[in-house]
Amino acid sequence: MQFLTATTLLYVRVIFLTTVAYLLVKNPETIGTSGFVILLGQAMEVPIVVAKPENPLLGALSVIFGSLALSDLIPLMANNLEYFETIVPSRLAVYFILAAYGYLVKESILSNNWIFTYSFIEIWFNFLIYNNLKDEKYYRMKKFIEENGEAIQKAHDEQVRVVELDD
Repeated sequence: MQFLTATTLLYVRVIFLTTVAYLLVKNPETIGTSGFVILLGQAMEVPIVVAKPENPLLGALSVIFGSLALSDLIPLMANNLEYFETIVPSRLAVYFILAAYGYLVKESILSNNWIFTYSFIEIWFNFLIYNNLKDEKYYRMKKFIEENGEAIQKAHDEQVRVVELDD
């Protein structure tokens, strides 16, 4: 088994999103002047964004990040892994497209260090979560087959098979 389970990684993602939402309200310069954000932005040659604390859009962004955290927390607390097995690949694709678009189209409003860094972190998180979900699903199926192998074989043997005969 893995060191970090998919559930643990999903809780870490919720904490990350909640932290970003909090920092956007309390001290947005912390995010903008973070070494990783600046380094990744300069490495990808995207424009550097400087956020002013009085910008009203930061409050809206904070609400969005809080909603994203809440939208993961509710199914996570219900232990609804099927939800995450369907949504994580979609998220991964969307963030790959967003990161590629921000990198390739330099004149776009989506081309800046904040969006690229967030997309990069989401790609990393969702890739780890996806791999762990698939691995855990394999082990769940393996355990189910080991426990119910005889019943599955019996049900398979009792199936009605239609055979067509040539006249």
